[in-house]
Amino acid sequence: MKDASFFWIIISIISFVVELITPTFFFLSIAFAGVFAWLISFLVDSLIIQVLTFLVFFLIFFFLIKPVLYKNKNEKFNSDLLIGKIVFVREDISDKKGSVDLNGSIWQARSEVGVISKDSKVLVKRLDGNKLVVTKEE
Repeated sequence: MKDASFFWIIISIISFVVELITPTFFFLSIAFAGVFAWLISFLVDSLIIQVLTFLVFFLIFFFLIKPVLYKNKNEKFNSDLLIGKIVFVREDISDKKGSVDLNGSIWQARSEVGVISKDSKVLVKRLDGNKLVVTKEE
């Protein structure tokens, strides 16, 4: 079934390209599963068997191999990199609202303790949703 072979290899190539743009391992799993379905398409004409092969290999790659590959990685998310930074207060910060200037971007912030006045230096303690939780820098 040449049409199915063509379909599986196109799915694999597109998924691999998307994975290069958005590295999540999801599309890489689809690409690898597509390669196995493509190989099976040369042996078996049944589309059902090809789809089942695709699904089985997708599940194997996504649920068994991904955790192994990411188990030892100590990568931080971009938001984790904000914790511990010293930033300047743009507008007074209370326990409910305020804003800081972080590398030229304005972030909403709230104080962990008390009110912090404008132009003070603060330390980013953690993220609470999309707000920075800060304390006055000593």
